[in-house]
Amino acid sequence: MEDTAKVWILDDEGLNHEKEIKMYKQHNIGYKITTKDTFEKDLDNYGKLADAIVAQVGFQCPAELINKLEQCKIICTFGMGFNNVDLEAAKARNIYVCNIPDYCAEEVSDHTLALSLSMLRKLFTYNKKVKGGIWNPTDSEPIHRLSHTIVGLLGFGQIARKVANRFEAFGVKLIAHDKFVDEDVFKQFGVTSVSLDELLEQSNLLSLHVPLTKETKNLLDEERMRKLPKGAIIINTCRGGIIDEEALATLIKEKHLSGAGLDVLLQEPPKKSNELLQLEEAIITPHAAYYSVEAEEQMQTETALNVIRVIQNEQPKNIVNSL
Repeated sequence: MEDTAKVWILDDEGLNHEKEIKMYKQHNIGYKITTKDTFEKDLDNYGKLADAIVAQVGFQCPAELINKLEQCKIICTFGMGFNNVDLEAAKARNIYVCNIPDYCAEEVSDHTLALSLSMLRKLFTYNKKVKGGIWNPTDSEPIHRLSHTIVGLLGFGQIARKVANRFEAFGVKLIAHDKFVDEDVFKQFGVTSVSLDELLEQSNLLSLHVPLTKETKNLLDEERMRKLPKGAIIINTCRGGIIDEEALATLIKEKHLSGAGLDVLLQEPPKKSNELLQLEEAIITPHAAYYSVEAEEQMQTETALNVIRVIQNEQPKNIVNSL
C-alpha cells in the first residue's frame, strides 16, 4: 500500500524516534530521518512534498526552507523550544508550528535543583579536593545555610513554579520576576514578586526560566550580572543565549560570582575555546535537563499525535503561531 502522507524528521543528534515511527506506520504515514549532511538531497527528494516536519531544536527552519515546502501543514519542534522556526514565515504559508511544552517540566526542575544544591554546597569542589588528597571541610568558598539564602527565579512559568515547590522544603526565601504573571500566582506559591533590578540585587542564587526571544537575548549582560550580590551563583536550564558567556566568565574569574551551573550554552556543543569550560567554578551539563526515559517517550508520543491530527484534518495541540 502506498503512503498517503509523509513526515520529514530533521534531527542531527540521533534522538530516539522509535515510538513516533511505530505510530506513523500504524496510520500509513511514510517517514524519513534527515541529518544536516543529507539535508539538501532529502529536501529535493522528499522534504518539499512532506505533509509534516518534525524538527529537533538544533535544526533551523528559516523562511528559506519553509517557502520551499509545497504540502506542509505542520512543523513540530521536538521539545519545548521553538525559536529554531520562523513563526511568521510558517504563518504566511498557513503552517501550524507546535511544541511540546510540558513533557519534561519535572526533569528540568529536578535538574535545576540538583545544579543549585551542588553549587550551594560546593560538592564538585569538595570532590576534586578529596580525590587530590586534601581533606578539609572549611577551605572552600563560604557556605551558608539554605535558610539564609535568597533564591531568585527569572521567569515564573510552569518549570519555575515546580522549582519553587522543590526549594520550599529547604526553607529558602523565594523571589521572582515575571511581568506576564499575575500577583495572585506568586502568592499561591509563596513567592515574592519583584522588579528585575530587585531580583538581581537580592538573589544569592539566580535561576533562569525564560524563553530565548529578541527581548531576552543577552538579558544577563555584564552590567546586569554585576548587580548580583558578591558570591552569587547563576543557574541556567532554559536557553544559552540568555547569558553573555564572556561576561559570565569574567565575573567568575574576578570572584564577583562564585560560580554557575549551566545545562545550556550559546553554541552546543561548545568550542574548546569557550572559557567557561576551563573554569572549575562552572558546572556544565550537555543540555541534559530534559532527559528521562519517561520524558523522551512522552515527547515522541505527543509529537506523533500532533502530526496525525493534522494529517487527519484535525487541529493540533500546543500551537505557537496563531493562524
